[in-house]
Amino acid sequence: MKRKVVCAVLAVVMAGTMILSGCSGSGNEDSGAEKTETGSGTSEQEEEGSGEDRSEFSYSGEDVALNFMFITGGENEFYNETLPELVHQQFPGIEIEVEELPSDNYKSTIQMKFASGEGPDLFEWWPDKQAEPLVEASYCMDLSDLDCIGDFREDMVNSFTFDGKNYAVPLGSSFLTTWYNQELFQEAGISEVPMDWDAFLDCCEKLKGKGITPIVMGDKDAYVIQFGTYMMGASCIYNDNPDFDKQLYTGETKFTDDGWKETVEKYQYLYENGYVMEDTLGLSHDQARQAFIDGRAAMTFDGSFGWEALMAEGAAEFERGIFMLPSNDGGEELVYNLTPAEGIFAGVNEGHEEAVKAVMNYWFTEGTPLFDAWAAAND
Repeated sequence: MKRKVVCAVLAVVMAGTMILSGCSGSGNEDSGAEKTETGSGTSEQEEEGSGEDRSEFSYSGEDVALNFMFITGGENEFYNETLPELVHQQFPGIEIEVEELPSDNYKSTIQMKFASGEGPDLFEWWPDKQAEPLVEASYCMDLSDLDCIGDFREDMVNSFTFDGKNYAVPLGSSFLTTWYNQELFQEAGISEVPMDWDAFLDCCEKLKGKGITPIVMGDKDAYVIQFGTYMMGASCIYNDNPDFDKQLYTGETKFTDDGWKETVEKYQYLYENGYVMEDTLGLSHDQARQAFIDGRAAMTFDGSFGWEALMAEGAAEFERGIFMLPSNDGGEELVYNLTPAEGIFAGVNEGHEEAVKAVMNYWFTEGTPLFDAWAAAND
C-alpha cells in the first residue's frame, strides 16, 4: 500500500461549517504535531545559554498592559503564568494580561472586540484564508520587521503572509487523525489499523458486532464535521488535484465535483449504518472527547492538537493509537494531511506597537529564557 503526505492548506470555508476551530496551539510533540522549526542559533546565542536575561532585548516606552488572548486547551501554565512572569522580568514596564476562551466562542469574541475597537494586543489565530478577513480589515499589525521571523521555516511563514507582508509568528503544523482504543480493537479481533476504505468499514462492522460503538463525534459543534471529511478528502480530492482550493476561488472547481461528492457520501455512510454514536447532534466536541477517553467508543476523529484532551485520564484505562481515516480503494494511495497550525498575531492598538514587538522578538528568538520555556512547554 502506497502512502503519501499532502500538505494541503484546506482553508476553504463551507457555508460556515468548515472553519477550523477548536484547534489549540498548546499541542504536545508526542502527538505527532510538528513543532515549529527554527534556524540554527548564532554562536553568540548558544554561548549565552538560556539561564540569563538577554541585554539586547529592551523596552524604553511607557508602562503598558498588553492583552493576550488564546484558546483554552489542556494545561496552559505557560500562557497563564510563565509568559507574563518572564516578560515582566525582562521588561519591567510591560504587563501581560491573559484571557483564555473555549473554542466555541473564541472566534466570535475576537471579531466583536476588533469591531468595537477593543481588539487584543496579542492573540492566537489561524492561517491563510481564515486570517485574510482580519488582515483586510486592518486589525492585524505588520510584523515583517521582527528579527525572529527569518528563523522560521519559509513555508510556515508564508501561510501568514499577505501582499508580501507577514502578520504572525507561526506556531508549527498539525494534522487530523483518527484516535482509537487499542483494547477495544483487540476485543473486536482487529489486529491491524485499516489502510483503505473497505478495511475501515470492516473494522466498524467488527466493533459493532461486539456491541462496541465504533465512532463518537461531537456534531453539536458544527466545525467537528471537518475532522473526518478532510481526512477523507485528502485521498478523494487532493490526491488527484492538490490545487483544488486555489481553483475553487477561480471557479475551475466546485463542491459538486466528483471528489467532494465521494467524500461526503462516504462520510454520510458512516452515520447511515450506525457506526457513529446515537444522538451525535446533542454532543459537543468536548463531550465527544470525554466519551472516547471514558471508553464508550472505539474511535473519534480529531487532530494532533487534541493530544492533551484525548490522552487525559478517563473512566477507562487503555492504550491509545492513531491512524489516518482512509477513503482510498484497496491498492490506491492513502494520502495523509498536514496543515499549518495557528500563529501569534498582534492587534493594531495605537501606542502598543513597540511593546508588542519587544515581547514577540524576546519570545520567539532562540536562546532567550522565554523561548526556552515555550519550547519546554511543548516538549
